[in-house]
Amino acid sequence: MALHAGIPSAKLIPNPRIILSFVESISKLSRLRRTGAALLFRQVILIISHSHEFMLLAPWKCASSTCHASLSEYDQSPYSRFFHFNPHLNRVMHQHMTLAHVSALPEARLGYKTGAFVRNPYDRAYSGFLQIQRDFRDQSIQQFEIEWIGSLVKSQIAANMDRVIRAGFDFDQWIEILPDYEVFDAARNTNMPLHPVHYWTHLAGEKNVDFIGRVESFGTDFPAFCEFVGIEAPPIVIANSSDGSVGGFEGSKYAARMSRRALDRINDLFAADFEYFGYEKL
Repeated sequence: MALHAGIPSAKLIPNPRIILSFVESISKLSRLRRTGAALLFRQVILIISHSHEFMLLAPWKCASSTCHASLSEYDQSPYSRFFHFNPHLNRVMHQHMTLAHVSALPEARLGYKTGAFVRNPYDRAYSGFLQIQRDFRDQSIQQFEIEWIGSLVKSQIAANMDRVIRAGFDFDQWIEILPDYEVFDAARNTNMPLHPVHYWTHLAGEKNVDFIGRVESFGTDFPAFCEFVGIEAPPIVIANSSDGSVGGFEGSKYAARMSRRALDRINDLFAADFEYFGYEKL
């Protein structure tokens, strides 16, 4: 309802420099096999429709790729989804720009309708854990138009993957060693935007978007968003969906995989999200 992997633990602790060296090797190989997949990251950063006067923000691991694929015909945004230096913000940005960042863009002053989709913190955290591993595989082979941005992103990929390896590819261990600052500071790590999802919907504790839908009820909330902004709902195109999800807990695909300690850690890190969006703590 809308709101208006199985690898054993390593005994050695890898150093990010070792992983970064591997990333550089992959990057060199990628120059020999550039495909259309690289273009996927060079689409719009958030959906801005000037013709229908709406903006849809893209919280990390909240069906943002599905929204982009489904609403592609309405995309009129000038901003890249791939990592780039944004002159309005004077920092490297990506498709998951928070509301505070979006508010600094010139388009934020146009008075358009705004929206975002949110997701329960358990599934966001686990899906983010899987995404970090996909990013290590996929983003490290992308071509960067500006060398220093590529160096920044690759160093972040290496550091993120180093933490996954130190956790033995085990989610419970990973969420335990994930520093609080990685979650709460939206400026530190461009490549790990597992921030509270209210960073895309609220400012200073106040709701600042017009429409909030849930990933858990995307099938009904997506058409509701389209009706809200005055467009005909297009077919939903599923994109970048993680495989291997399981049931076991009401409203969550992944919570059954987590230890009690991991659940409590998520409850603490994302306490405000549970409160703002009415998700039940397990």
